[in-house]
Amino acid sequence: MNNLISRESIAMQVSHLSDALDIRSIMFVPALAEAYIAKAHTRGADAIIVDLEDSIPPDLKEEARRAAPEVITRIAKYLPVYVRVNNTPEHLDADLATCVVQSVTGVLLPKAESPDQVRQVAAYLAQRARSAGIETPPALALLVETPLGIHQVADLARAHSSVVALVFGSEDYSALLGVRPTPEAMTVPAQLLAIAARANGLAAWGVAGTIVEISESELLSTVAVASRQLGFTGSIAVNPKQIPIFNAAFGVTEAEIAWAREVDQVFQAALAEGRAAVSHQGRMIDTPVAMRAQRILARARQAEEIARGVTHG
Repeated sequence: MNNLISRESIAMQVSHLSDALDIRSIMFVPALAEAYIAKAHTRGADAIIVDLEDSIPPDLKEEARRAAPEVITRIAKYLPVYVRVNNTPEHLDADLATCVVQSVTGVLLPKAESPDQVRQVAAYLAQRARSAGIETPPALALLVETPLGIHQVADLARAHSSVVALVFGSEDYSALLGVRPTPEAMTVPAQLLAIAARANGLAAWGVAGTIVEISESELLSTVAVASRQLGFTGSIAVNPKQIPIFNAAFGVTEAEIAWAREVDQVFQAALAEGRAAVSHQGRMIDTPVAMRAQRILARARQAEEIARGVTHG
């Protein structure tokens, strides 16, 4: 039997990995903020979160729910769309119901602490999708922002197959601990989340620090680069100024692209000679290394497509 792996089969394995892993930046847009909604796809983010939670006052929650399906549909013409719901008894079911439209990518569930609740939410979304004739229910991204959530983060990561990302909510987490969201205080919980996510093939979004200090661009860049080294794959953004910072920190560099192209070329030449592993410049190149190179090249292509869309959108 031929056990060699072709470029096509590697590309297929790469494509089966969650698209959430390719998101470098995902920006919040309030569901009722028309000025932000209209420009959302032009800001350079890889995805958008339509927010029904913190940015919507209590007396406007119902209005935001009514507006959400149209907002999702408009933005989804250009970018993947997640919806942050309210994880409270009086709002959760109604919020989830309004999220189930054909064009939505996923739901961002805040204050995720209970694997049982994650499974209940996933089942509810699947049932609503079936009733609406939608083949694929929305994916789940879990916003982990409490000490209990971090304590149970490994169980949350494997709670249900629809979970595609874990998101670190450093602001709420630090407030509950009674500490400032400094990198020193946030590194341990952030890395626990990143490890749980990556061990289960999920994306890890966020940074080991604060994202609300909008004017501190140099500090945010430093924190984002360090967070990538912890295993994070992207971050949520609360302001358009943060998007290029996150795209740079979590994107692929020219040096990585050059390395990936060289690895791909060497590996394909080895395959043509009947070998699935080859030594090149003192390093072994085999299928896992080739898959990493393919993912880098795929992310580079995606970044180019997004850049073209922003330029011409």
